[in-house]
Amino acid sequence: MPEIVLACRDCGQIYRASEDLLRSRRLLCRRCRARLWQAPSVALADPRAFAVAGAILLLLASALPLFEISLQGDRRSGLIASGAASLLQYGDGISAVGVLVALIAVAVPALSVVLLVIVLVRLRAEEGGRARPRLGLAAMWRAALRLRPWAMLDVVLLGAVVAYTRLDQLATVTVRAGGYALAAFVLVQVLIEQTLGQERVWNAIDDPAKYSPAPGEPWVLCLDCDLVVGARHIQGGERRRCPRCGARLAPRRAGSLAATAALILAGFILYLPANLFPILTITRFGRSQAYTILGGVRDLAQAGLWPLALLVLLASVVVPVLKLTGLTWCLVAIRTRSAWLLRQRTAFYRFIDYIGRWSNIDVFVVAIVVALVQFGTLTTVEPGPGIASFAAVVVLTMVAADAFDPRLMWDAAMRRRG
Repeated sequence: MPEIVLACRDCGQIYRASEDLLRSRRLLCRRCRARLWQAPSVALADPRAFAVAGAILLLLASALPLFEISLQGDRRSGLIASGAASLLQYGDGISAVGVLVALIAVAVPALSVVLLVIVLVRLRAEEGGRARPRLGLAAMWRAALRLRPWAMLDVVLLGAVVAYTRLDQLATVTVRAGGYALAAFVLVQVLIEQTLGQERVWNAIDDPAKYSPAPGEPWVLCLDCDLVVGARHIQGGERRRCPRCGARLAPRRAGSLAATAALILAGFILYLPANLFPILTITRFGRSQAYTILGGVRDLAQAGLWPLALLVLLASVVVPVLKLTGLTWCLVAIRTRSAWLLRQRTAFYRFIDYIGRWSNIDVFVVAIVVALVQFGTLTTVEPGPGIASFAAVVVLTMVAADAFDPRLMWDAAMRRRG
């Protein structure tokens, strides 16, 4: 591979990397320490085999029951999709949570795996000498990467572990084949991410060196495929498109600050009812007890399950606060053109952007428990209004982090120095 140009998507710094340097396991930005390049550790055939295995395991995890619960001789079992189906039977707010669960636990993971398998198989076909439409392949890989944060079966697995502890307090619970298939799928998913390397797939789709800017030439970074495009390769006038993946090109995200501020404000407004209102109500022999998020944490701690209690506390209480306050800090710093803790602030943004999706643990716990515990007058679990507000907070903060452009913090600091 000839020399290519790399640009940091977090601070905007540009680098030229030789073929020898690209053989390194990992390249980091000198200015903000973000990852610029991740060299693959294995041949492309290995992630392809993992992808096919993942597709098979996902089919099994979706078709087979996760748990079986027994109470007074009455038995119930539930699939991954059962939680979404149960929540859809309730009012508008709760049914919206059901739609969300159906998307991020069923539809998006399935579509993401299908796209991954198609892209890797098509790349194999190219290796065998058969042609493929480049833009179609790039569009599929771009969609797979965009969907990945919303494919949350790893979060479902953690939610299932917490749900198991809750169910075990109410009845006899048995993990079924679907639960083991789900755990195996998550393991394979980790192996895919560790061995594939999204840069390798992009470079196999199209050579980035063809579009590299000459020294001194204006350039734009594509945030979808990380291609640094020289001005002479950009076409389309005002609606400029990336020549490799077709995404719209712009020096910075359009409307980033306004969109992030609006989403954060909505998140702050909904955070209070999310924690004050109950997320579920358990009725046993005619007596009802409502649980808020903190009530669930206290319940786990009183049962001696301190690791799970700490996990739920961090994911459902601390992480949303960190995202809301952290993004607010970033916006204020841009407004004031502050350079204080600029590198640390950028690293903090990367951290909250990564961990935000794990706040959905409680959403999946409620979905699983509501689907399984429906034993009439003996024991019944119903979702509470707090779960709708909480799910909205998680989605809003995830979208806000995605809409925010951290390069604006560096631009603001440079303007103040200038």
